Formats: sequence, structure tokens, C-alpha cells
Amino acid sequence: MPNSTLTPVPFRFRTPFMLAMMALGIALLVHDSFTHRGWITAAYWSYGLFAGYALYAALARDGLVARLLGFALVAGLAELLADAYLVESTNTLLYTRAEAMLWDSPLYMPFSWAVVLTQIGYVGWLLLGRLRAWQVGLLLVPASGILIPLYENWAIRAGWWNYQLAPDWWGVPRYIYLAEALLMLPVPALLQLALGRGGRWVPLAGLLEGAAMLLACFVAFTIAG
Repeated sequence: MPNSTLTPVPFRFRTPFMLAMMALGIALLVHDSFTHRGWITAAYWSYGLFAGYALYAALARDGLVARLLGFALVAGLAELLADAYLVESTNTLLYTRAEAMLWDSPLYMPFSWAVVLTQIGYVGWLLLGRLRAWQVGLLLVPASGILIPLYENWAIRAGWWNYQLAPDWWGVPRYIYLAEALLMLPVPALLQLALGRGGRWVPLAGLLEGAAMLLACFVAFTIAG
């Protein structure tokens, strides 16, 4: 259950803000898919939206959003392992490498994942007020299995990255649909640790989610790659 001490009356604008940011993120991504300007728009999207969440958390002194963003950023950094697996081991994920790189990933990638996990994670947190963590996780599986590959399709069209040597549906590898669905399964339980308890649980939950992302990619590629 969400901790009521993290949701006082001044934060009544939290949910409208979070939903508006999600809508803005989708609108910008759709726009970028038509401009085809490549990685530079990915950097603007990732850094800009992350900064928007961070600015809100600081100005509103919203501890819940701050913890959510911290969890998501640590998970985004840990996701570099999954990216390296897809780039080096499966040889299916391609970056232009014209941008600044962090290992096998663009420098903006941890922030991009932080934005996505913040968006979907917040929806999961709202559902935790009515359902158990495992129930919310099961609901997020089909939702993320559809929504994140939709993001992927727009990102490919925008020239942010690409894939090769993998069977696909509408330009996105089939294993990506499965991977994106599986990686959201543990998020509600991890959010209960990160948001409900705070402190050291925030980075620990983020690292565990990063490990889940790597495992999800390995399982998905083994099955559908």
C-alpha cells in the first residue's frame, strides 16, 4: 500500500502533473519519429523529461517522486548490462555511435530508461493503492509489453537506434515485446521498497530492477530471438 505520509494535500497536483508529463513524452516521441533527426532528439527527450521530473520533485518537495526518480535512474544505469548483452552478445541492437557513449550505450540511455520507468512506475504505484504487488505486476506485463515497444517503434523511426538479425513485428524484434513485458513484472514490489521505505532501499531496488531487465532480455531472446 502507498505510504500516506508521502501524499499530503499539497501534492494533489502530483497525478495531473505525472500524467501530463507522460502525454508530453509520447507527443514529443511521435513528433521526433517524423523529423528523423536521429540521436540528438533522443538526448533532448531523455535529458529534458528527466529534468522536468527532477525540477518538480525539488520545487514541490515531493519525496515520493524524488524516490521514484532515484529508483528509475539507478535501474537505468544498471540497464547498461542489458544493453551490452543485446549489442555484443546477440548482435541485434545497433547505435549510430555518433553520440557520446557510456560502454555500449548512448550517454542519454540511463536517463531515457529513467523517464520510462518513472512514467509506468507511477501508474503502478497508483494501482498499489487498490491491488497487491503481484496483481499490479501482472497488469503491467501486457501494458508495458505493448506501450514500450510502441515507444521503440517511434524511436526506430526517429533514428535513435535500430535492430538487425531478429524476427520482428512492425519493425520491432519479437523478443523485445516479451522482454519489455517481463521486465515490468517485479516493478510494483520493488516500488514498495523504494517508495515506501526509502533510504538505502531506493538504490537497492533500482539495482534489482536492472538485474531483472538483463534477465528479461536473456529469457526473451532465448525464446523469441
